[in-house]
Amino acid sequence: MLTKVVFPNPFGFPKPEHAEVLLLQETYHFSNEYAKFLYEQNGFNDLVFFESNYNNFTTIFLGEEPWQLFGCLYGLNSTSDYYDLLEAQTYNIFEHIFFHIGTDPAGNSFVEILQGSKKGWIGCIDHDLYITHETLDSFLTELEDETDFEALDKLSKAELADVLVSEDLGLINFHAKSMNEFLTNCFIIQDETILIKDI
Repeated sequence: MLTKVVFPNPFGFPKPEHAEVLLLQETYHFSNEYAKFLYEQNGFNDLVFFESNYNNFTTIFLGEEPWQLFGCLYGLNSTSDYYDLLEAQTYNIFEHIFFHIGTDPAGNSFVEILQGSKKGWIGCIDHDLYITHETLDSFLTELEDETDFEALDKLSKAELADVLVSEDLGLINFHAKSMNEFLTNCFIIQDETILIKDI
């Protein structure tokens, strides 16, 4: 039987001050839904979850078996580099396009889309496609050389976001159309492993 994690639950990190979250939101422009998640939950540590009586924080799932492994959701002031929200943004070459909210065990990032027609959607970006690049300009130059996309540096952030999330590029796999939908529908437990459901 498959079950799903219910949010909010006590397996995040100490809740931050509202003013701290608002300041972070002004800097990165993530959604109000994600800001609310930080207020109420502030990350999700699956290791602590499975060390507890987690059945009190699950409900029945009646859908198709998901496939992507879950690692963690970052927390603000988590006191751990692996789980820290701000540390995750340090290595984000897609700043102002994708906001890193978590990771899978292979290092692929769960993100909230900040721009374009998919603004607010939650997906996972394939780090193998960009991990060798230290800047967005470097990644875009290689993308232009290897694809039919041209003059990407001339696009607005919203236009560029739509290119980066396009199915043709294959950089991102979508899980939900909002943070609330992500938390409500996507965290599926199978054999003491959390898997993430796709759209």
